[in-house]
Amino acid sequence: MRLRSIYSHMEKGAAAVPAGDNCKLVFRHSIRHDPVTDGDMDAMLTEEGYAMAQWFGSGIGYEIGHVASSSRQRNIQTCQAILSGKCVEREIAIARDELETPHAQDLELSGAAFAELNYDCRDILHRLKNGGLQGFYPIGVATRIMTDYIFASGNAGGCVDLFCTHDFQMAILLAGLFGYSPDDEMSQEEEWPLMLEGMILWGERSHFWCAWRGEVREFINHGIS
Repeated sequence: MRLRSIYSHMEKGAAAVPAGDNCKLVFRHSIRHDPVTDGDMDAMLTEEGYAMAQWFGSGIGYEIGHVASSSRQRNIQTCQAILSGKCVEREIAIARDELETPHAQDLELSGAAFAELNYDCRDILHRLKNGGLQGFYPIGVATRIMTDYIFASGNAGGCVDLFCTHDFQMAILLAGLFGYSPDDEMSQEEEWPLMLEGMILWGERSHFWCAWRGEVREFINHGIS
């Protein structure tokens, strides 16, 4: 698959997808305004962020298939901008449970933990990897929720299915698949999932590959009980 991105590893990852295969792009939303207050979860895209997502969409060399998003406006706007850049129309499926709160076993308790820890996603992920937090699923369960949904959606040959999520949810998926955590590879700010950065997956739920920052890993029956 041909892809144009400000991240060269995404272009290389896309090029690894076998010709004609379906693939999945799981990515963080584009550049947003800073939250007005702590806990403001619905900050919108900046003009630069919208333009960057349009540019990204215009460089997707595959037909776009399924499009799914968190319910947050910045994510929906990112999908809309990508589709605009590609000059296509698609329905945007809202996947709150899978792309916004796959970590939440109890929304009230997990939300309270975010607030108590000042929305420090690295600290929260570190705690999840080292004993867990009340109201949160274990990383393996959250990873399964996301991968089950990703591979149950779209799947048309020659298409890329888009899944627009957030940095924390991407970090959970990376922790579940690659073992990354804030106390090692993602300890520095620049190592955390960046705006409009994503991973590329292809294959089937029981046997798939994932490309992320120059590394391609193969997964067989990962998280399938």
